[in-house]
Amino acid sequence: MHIMNKNVILAGLAIAVLAGSAWWFTQNSFTHPLPLSEGDIVSSWDFQGTYKDGGTLEKKANDEIVRLEGFLGGDQSGTDDDPTDYIIYVSIANQYELLGDGQRAYESLGRAVAIDSIYTGLAWHNLGNLMARFGAYKTARIAYAKAVEAQSSVEQYHIARLQFLSAHFAEDDSAIEAAFGEAEDQFGKEASFLLQLREQP
Repeated sequence: MHIMNKNVILAGLAIAVLAGSAWWFTQNSFTHPLPLSEGDIVSSWDFQGTYKDGGTLEKKANDEIVRLEGFLGGDQSGTDDDPTDYIIYVSIANQYELLGDGQRAYESLGRAVAIDSIYTGLAWHNLGNLMARFGAYKTARIAYAKAVEAQSSVEQYHIARLQFLSAHFAEDDSAIEAAFGEAEDQFGKEASFLLQLREQP
């Protein structure tokens, strides 16, 4: 009996080790769904985060990252106090941005997109903002377009893409007009935000 119990314990430990190894492999073999576009270079992923104070705010952000990571792998219902992994990764990315850690923010948003790249635009939108911050404009352009594609009914995603194109691809009239056309198809030509954007120089 004692030998049987020992074998059961050893088998349980072996399963735990295998499960841990599989988790480690999936975490460390991650391929980002939005690689840098050809010609885009990020010379440094670090920036001055508003919580990077070497003290209370920095600790708060790091503690929040640990807390959020504890929710990963929940039932994915998104109900009550059990957020989906998608939302958790977006939230973790927000904390890394507060810390000025662009590399980890980029990775966390990529993990969110890997969960849902088709139906939810939030991580795509945030990736657009992040890549624009680093001057990776071709990459940002793809991300903003993907956000609109995923959730064309979200006004903010159209606004962000149009403002971005106007600021960084102003010479690409056809792309800007196409983006306006998509927004007009969704909200109508007389939508106030579209009229305001058209009036901007």
